[in-house]
Amino acid sequence: MAWRSSGTTNDEMVDNLKRFGVISTPIVERGFRNVDRRFFVPKEREDLAHADQPLKEGNIHISAPHIYGSALEALELRENSSLSFLNIGSGTGYISCIVASILGSYSTNYGIDIHQDVVEHCNTSIARWKSCFHGRLPHMQMIHGDALNIAMTDGEALIGFDRIYIGASVSPKYLSKLRSLLKIGGVLVGPVGDELMKITRIKRSSADGENSTDFSPQVLSGVRFTALLEVRSSKTLLPSRVWSPSVHQTYPEAFRKSSKELLLCSHAPFVQPIPTPHQQHRLNMAATLPRVIWLEILSFTHPNWFELPQSEECILRQRLSEEQENSRNAHAARVEAEARCHAAERERDVFRLLARRWQSRLLLLQQNRTDNDTVGDEMLALHGRESGAIFGLGAMLRGFHSDDSSSESDDDEDEQGGHEMDVEETNEDGQDEADFGPDDDNDDDDDDENYIFSDEEVEEEGMSLTSSPTALFVKRQVRTVSVSEDV
Repeated sequence: MAWRSSGTTNDEMVDNLKRFGVISTPIVERGFRNVDRRFFVPKEREDLAHADQPLKEGNIHISAPHIYGSALEALELRENSSLSFLNIGSGTGYISCIVASILGSYSTNYGIDIHQDVVEHCNTSIARWKSCFHGRLPHMQMIHGDALNIAMTDGEALIGFDRIYIGASVSPKYLSKLRSLLKIGGVLVGPVGDELMKITRIKRSSADGENSTDFSPQVLSGVRFTALLEVRSSKTLLPSRVWSPSVHQTYPEAFRKSSKELLLCSHAPFVQPIPTPHQQHRLNMAATLPRVIWLEILSFTHPNWFELPQSEECILRQRLSEEQENSRNAHAARVEAEARCHAAERERDVFRLLARRWQSRLLLLQQNRTDNDTVGDEMLALHGRESGAIFGLGAMLRGFHSDDSSSESDDDEDEQGGHEMDVEETNEDGQDEADFGPDDDNDDDDDDENYIFSDEEVEEEGMSLTSSPTALFVKRQVRTVSVSEDV
């Protein structure tokens, strides 16, 4: 999941974010694909533009993509809506552009940062991205100022915001001021201390002051952010939008429809009839004010001026439906995770079975090798020195050659031209065993059988070893050992 969603391109990075479950909703996925991260990273770190890691150069800082993915999922954005968005500690403006591409042209998008060079980098990055984006975007404004000292009674702060994201860690003592910028039903997501929190405003504060029961907090995960800087400065004003016919198409549908009716009915010649005795309310179908007056009045209105305020019951019903939808999504995700877990367990069992089979085979091979060594030892004990010379022919011949080279030969005393081989073996107790050979003082009938023939002697002398079973066995073993030694 986290830190594993890197890619070589923006689409590959988004695919990995989706693969590891960081993003799940289609609108957030489209937002990430519409905004390439390479436009916003510091210039010296463009080679790591699609790496799932934070990047920093001076005051310019951009968080890891998986952090933005988790925050965007928690903000509960609605596509092509009139929601207003505030980015506190806007930084490079990356998440502001993703939100703008999701909410559409009828929304409002503000950002505030305390560093002037960061604001300049942000505006440059947004301009580069807009030149490559083919679609309608909302009004976006990045402001240089102190986010902890916003003027609460003027500008957009007086109306409030539907969605707020905090890009730096804020201490709990400043949280109450920032969350008061939320409208009823608004959502704030940001790090509070070392926790990424989601705060939803469910009702308006009473006249006695803000109550903690007005908000619903939720801890999303543990994070580590740099602290939001506190600077003693003058109030920071978030300027309100001023309506004019040129920006009329960027306002919400309710505003456009109501203002159109007002302008069409302005200075109408229609005369309002006298109400009947049983009529309690008069419905004025004519706007008697001139058109120019209505244009001036509309310039002082807010984009949500003609929208009916939602009651607390409607907001709670909406929150309930959203929580039910989130519960269904969580259940589907859990079922999918359990299926993957079962598949992984089955794969693990298959590999365990294969490992056990290979282990059994290796043990069997080792046992066979041990048995063969045991049989060889038994043959050595059974046949004595003869079998020992047969099975260890190559090693003993090499030993004979070394012994012959180190010992004095008495070839002049050998009248028959035979070969004399004195083999001295030392047992475990350090005692020398008896020498044996064809020139021993005690000549027996078995001396010929105890004599060790080399391959050259067998081939040159043409000796026939078929007279006795032991000699036949010696001949066969000599040939076998000779072939194996050559190989």
